[in-house]
Formats: sequence, structure tokens, C-alpha cells
Amino acid sequence: MRKKRIAVIGLGDFGIELVKRLYEDGQEVTAVDQDKNKIDRIREFSTYCVAIDSTDESELKEHGLDEMDAVVLAIGDNFENLIVTADALKKIGAINIFARYQSDLNKRVLQMLGIENLFNPEEQAAHSMAEQLANSSVKGVTLLGQDYRILEAMVPKHMQGKTVQGAKLREDWNLNLITVKRPKNTRRKSDRKDEEVLGIPSPNLVLAEGDILVLFGKTEDLEQMIGIR
Repeated sequence: MRKKRIAVIGLGDFGIELVKRLYEDGQEVTAVDQDKNKIDRIREFSTYCVAIDSTDESELKEHGLDEMDAVVLAIGDNFENLIVTADALKKIGAINIFARYQSDLNKRVLQMLGIENLFNPEEQAAHSMAEQLANSSVKGVTLLGQDYRILEAMVPKHMQGKTVQGAKLREDWNLNLITVKRPKNTRRKSDRKDEEVLGIPSPNLVLAEGDILVLFGKTEDLEQMIGIR
């Protein structure tokens, strides 16, 4: 599979962490910020990094931002800079622009610029923590729009010992199973640090106690399956 070329503009805590994760996953990552000190910090964790003015169309084009598979605007402390950068990226023909917003007003302005992929890390984290606190079986949540999400949940007792096919997640719950995470050391159920991702699940895979199901579906269907409602 071809490596994706991804640029991250804005190296705050979130931006730096995103660059590191993408680089560790084997992607070609370009890190961009105006602050040279931040560029020095991320140099060993990126494919390419550069200190430029991200609102300058010519500089963005000079460093290949118009040729990326995706560009992530992770600027969190300067909304004016974010807006001008987003507009500059649109003008040079950048595709798949993902932009961070911090308020509903920010979101509306970005939408008016034609930016469709919008995210709020704090909102995502709050939703995930709220669901984990409300239900001990929930291990993680990723929101996908208003109605859908990816949810990581402990396999329910009534599914333990059944095959993926026998669990009837699609038929009974209208949910798609993305993958299964399984502890490498099943004797220590409290230790989730060493987990094996089982890839695309076979219909014959037997679900075991301690497994974490990574599911995709509507919020209401997911909540019914894990018993929140």
C-alpha cells in the first residue's frame, strides 16, 4: 500500500502528537509551523518539516502542500491565521483539508469557506470520557458526524464463546465489526497495554472474555447493544 503524503500545519500539543502518530504509522508526514523551535522539536519524528508563514500561498506551494493526499489544519490558538491558511490552501488546490475548530462560530466560518472535514479534539475527548464514565464496558469513542460513531467496547457476556457470525452483530444490532482487540496476556485482565489487533475478523473467530470489539454504527444502535439505554 502506498504511503500517504500528509501535512500537519500547527504544532501545538495536538499537532505534534498527530505528526508523531502518523510518522510511526509509516506515512510521509510534512510538519509546518511558523515557530522554528517547534520545527526543531519535531524534526526526528517527521519526513519533512519547515518553518514558514502558512498564510502565504507561494510558500505553501513551494513546499508541496498542493500535492498532499491530505492537509490537517491543527492551529488552535489563532483563528484568524487558521481561516487565512484554509483559504490559501483552497486557492492552491489542496485536497482533503481537515480543519480544527474550537467554537460553533469557528465551525460555521470554516464551512462557509468550503471546508467539509472539521474536528474538535476536546469535544471528541469529552464525549469519549463521558461514555467511558457512564458505562465501564466502553473503552473509546470516535464521533463521525451527528449520528454515527466508532466505539470500542468489551465483548458482552452473551456474546462470549460465540463466533463473529453467531454474534449476529449486523443482523440483530445493525452494527459493523471493524476489528477485535485481544489482550496478549489473558491472565492479567486489568492490563490493557499489550493488546493484539486481530485484523479483519473472520466469521469463524470465537469471541472471548476480555476481547474489545471495535464497532461502527448509529449511536442509538451502539447504545442499545452495550446496554446504556
